[in-house]
Amino acid sequence: MKCIRKWIRFVWKRVLCVLDRPLLWFDRAFSTHNGWLQLAVVAVLCVLSTVALWCLWLACKPVGGICHVEDRSLKDVIRLILGATNYPVQGSAMPGWYQLLIAIVGTMVFTAFLISTLSNILTNRAASHRKGYLHYYFSDHVLILGGSKVAVGILNSIAVGGKLKKDVVILTNRDAEQLWDELVPMLPDERWKKRLMIYHGERNMEKALRYCQAELASAIYITGEDGEADHDSINVDCWKRLRGWREKKATALAQCYLLLERNASAYLFNALPKEDTLTMETTIMNRLDSVAQQLLIGDGAMPKDFTLDRGAMNEGSESHVHLVVVGMTQMGYALATTAAHLCHYPNFKEDDEHPKRTVITFIDPAADEERKFFKGRYPGLFELSHSTYMEERKRSAKSGPVEKYGDFLDVEWEFVKGSVVDEWVCDMLRDWRSDKKQLLTLAFCGLEAERNLAQALYLPREFYRYVEEKSPLDLRDPLIWVYQPDNSALVETAYEEVSRYANLRPFGTMTESFDPQTEKRVAAAKRINYLYKKEGEGKLYAGMPKDKKELDAMWRELPYAEKLSSFYSANSIHTKLRCVGALSKPIEEPLLTTLAKLEHARWNMEKLLVGFSALPEQERKRLNERGTKEEIDRLKKKEFKHKDIAPYDGDYGIPESSKKYDKAIVKNMIDVIEHDYPQLA
Repeated sequence: MKCIRKWIRFVWKRVLCVLDRPLLWFDRAFSTHNGWLQLAVVAVLCVLSTVALWCLWLACKPVGGICHVEDRSLKDVIRLILGATNYPVQGSAMPGWYQLLIAIVGTMVFTAFLISTLSNILTNRAASHRKGYLHYYFSDHVLILGGSKVAVGILNSIAVGGKLKKDVVILTNRDAEQLWDELVPMLPDERWKKRLMIYHGERNMEKALRYCQAELASAIYITGEDGEADHDSINVDCWKRLRGWREKKATALAQCYLLLERNASAYLFNALPKEDTLTMETTIMNRLDSVAQQLLIGDGAMPKDFTLDRGAMNEGSESHVHLVVVGMTQMGYALATTAAHLCHYPNFKEDDEHPKRTVITFIDPAADEERKFFKGRYPGLFELSHSTYMEERKRSAKSGPVEKYGDFLDVEWEFVKGSVVDEWVCDMLRDWRSDKKQLLTLAFCGLEAERNLAQALYLPREFYRYVEEKSPLDLRDPLIWVYQPDNSALVETAYEEVSRYANLRPFGTMTESFDPQTEKRVAAAKRINYLYKKEGEGKLYAGMPKDKKELDAMWRELPYAEKLSSFYSANSIHTKLRCVGALSKPIEEPLLTTLAKLEHARWNMEKLLVGFSALPEQERKRLNERGTKEEIDRLKKKEFKHKDIAPYDGDYGIPESSKKYDKAIVKNMIDVIEHDYPQLA
């Protein structure tokens, strides 16, 4: 008996399973945004019910007389099922009760089902559009892969004359409706949303790239999502899939901008071979580096009075730049390394008793441990640098360059274990403030925006000017920068409305973190590379080519590390211009040599920050005199050591064959930027 019940239960479950399949199919059909499927279901129901009722009518035995088959017309069934107002059908052989049954069934199927289906289709479609599930055809559009707030800055950068000229598609794994609500209020012109479409999906899935028409996009920005744990890893995965997809499907070249968050992520790309293809040209950007460049280069909205050098670091200047970074965070590191790339000035003389070096100071309660990480990441740099570690008023560790390498770098480093609320740190800040030979800048780069602002506002009185009316900043007024990633309104209000805070500025807001000068920087870097290549080929430079195809073709041949070198060289032109004033072209001696020295000092720092190391003085001299090309190439490519990380002049300096590259770049640097910055040319 028990076995029989068990068998019955088994059969019953199988029957229910079979019966559930049509119900599941029906529920899915009416839950989808596919309106055609829902209409097809209703059409099938209507046809089946009509045919079933007609067949039943044919099978019925006539009552009260003879009824021929031709009297049982399908037209009568259709007439009744399409509308209850046709009931009763005059002259029909069909009994009244059966006509009523057909009319009721028709009302249910054709009226109730059809109306509810059409309503469901419209409701689902509207909801699916808001949620980003509907996809449309776009071509020559801008594709943003990720729903980060950086998208606002990208939209601002691609707008022409205050208008979006191209369609923009944003792909996000967030709730698209919520992103609409967040994004639209931040747009400078609400009419931009007519050009904007938000899709829901994962950016590192080929299916999503397909329905975004990634192969037809003219520009692609891989931004990722805000607060994403594996942001950089997912972005790189997306970039690899995108590159593969475009190689298979695309027919035209697109610009791709890959945004990374972590300094270490961008650092890894230095070892990549060339990654450009005929269908995608990639520019790899660290978002925090982009923030730092906007702040430090001095070619954008920030006036020269708010640059580190204040436009006052000429050859005869008695001052030196001092950047104090409060907070050894990713933002702090980006600001410090960008400053190290740019801050090379003509008043630095290696043989002075006290050379005027740029000083970069970190202040952090965990500076002892963070210093080890920082120095461990740049071992080649600290073999050549002066550095100091301070704790509780004591200079507990001070080191200089390893003797066998020489002492020629123009940037030195300090690490302070403490907080700006510590009295001894405040005393040190006051000393720096009162030193008339320092151009002092403080940057608060902690992880908490509110704490950054509080620390800045509670600096000693000497850091702010207590005057009734606003007046231009004095050259010796310290600049105070406050990292505000979410919203900068409070800091803006402080310096706009309160005269004492005229030297206070916010930076790093997510919506403004994409550099609007990116295209200009890429174009300038391509021109730097052109100069370098032409000098290497021994060809006389005779002006930039009018056709950009030659510049683009040369650029695509480069690995990422060499592209980066051209970026840094182009970015430093504005600092050089501030150091020497207005220039005519071409630049001639003796100014040419001065600028070439600055370019080489920048190049030294660049190579050390991307992981190269110097060679001992004697080894450099030997290689310059009798080293083979094979040996020099092996040291560069296998051991990451470069013989030209050296002073510009002297017995252990670089040879004339290397100096020609520095001179070729600075001699023609006006040509590099005049197309994009005519006011500086």
